[in-house]
Amino acid sequence: MKKSAGVRFLKNHISNRVFDSIKRPTYAYITITSVCNSRCKYCDMWKNKEGDETNADEWKKIIDELANLGVVTLTFSGGEPFIREDLFELASYAKSQGLITMVVTNLSLFKERHIEKIAESFDFFGISIDSTRSEIYKEVRGVDWLERIKENVHKLMAGLTELKADVYVCGMVTISNRNAYELHDVIHMIFDDLGMDTISFNLLDPGGGATAKEFLPTHEQINYVKKVLFDHKSLYPISNSTRFLNQLGNFDYRCNPWKSVQINEKGFLQSPCLFVSAQPDIFPGGREIDLCKNKLSDVWREEQKIYSKYADCKLCNLGCVAESAWSTYDLKFILKDSFFGMILPTMKRIRERNNRGIGPVETLNEGDN
Repeated sequence: MKKSAGVRFLKNHISNRVFDSIKRPTYAYITITSVCNSRCKYCDMWKNKEGDETNADEWKKIIDELANLGVVTLTFSGGEPFIREDLFELASYAKSQGLITMVVTNLSLFKERHIEKIAESFDFFGISIDSTRSEIYKEVRGVDWLERIKENVHKLMAGLTELKADVYVCGMVTISNRNAYELHDVIHMIFDDLGMDTISFNLLDPGGGATAKEFLPTHEQINYVKKVLFDHKSLYPISNSTRFLNQLGNFDYRCNPWKSVQINEKGFLQSPCLFVSAQPDIFPGGREIDLCKNKLSDVWREEQKIYSKYADCKLCNLGCVAESAWSTYDLKFILKDSFFGMILPTMKRIRERNNRGIGPVETLNEGDN
């Protein structure tokens, strides 16, 4: 993590500790497109049709507002973000405004010509990959792409290594009842076969799609997963905190939804979160604000009142939500779990990758975590 990013995180944390009247969100997530080319069984977003989406100039104005509000990281999500031809333009613009830029992609639309742009535009590059077996990948994601994605990862890692780029390349794994017992193999595929820098795990969201509940892992499977992850936590840079892993499946946290600003493909701020439009019965006080017509800085003070109503919501098991909540006031969590437990081991692996050159990266020694 660059020094400027660390300073930005620290300023954000101090501001939220000292000033109660105006909260400063740390993370922002923009659904750059709601269209997706996967057919995941636990997510219905791929059913969306292409429609009116926020254009590049409008997104840039929203990005300016996010930066001015004190946001530290900006994630471009979807749908499949690479469907947008202006993805790199927008990410580069966000980076020029001092934001840490992230993206989560299925990597199906990757081209080798993208490598230099990825190095220039993104600090964190997340790739969704849940299984080592093509039949499981196809069953869960509805497309037979595993071998293509693995080939694309090899090309990406080789290119970033040649450029000595500091991009964090992360395998994003959704834990379901289909892959729970192969996570040991998934970890070794991500690190030893594909040479990626880090890995992140999330439990499947039961509200993500009509058939999502059919893929929920059992308590027995979750306990097995926890054992596997703890066995590997000291050996590889796993981008989940020990607190997250300890509470996997049974989180104890105050959501603090204002911590993570979420904006949909039409440029609407979704208060308190992205679930608001899909579940009005759960969020009767939720609403959407058109940020193409309203400045975020003008509406933010009022929006905080909505966020505060749902601080005790535990609707989702998303690590980004739980861990951002813990980091709100807990400086010890930020330093011990986030920096020393996750960021520093990943930085070391990237440094070794770039110093070694193209090829597999050695496993971290157990004492290095």
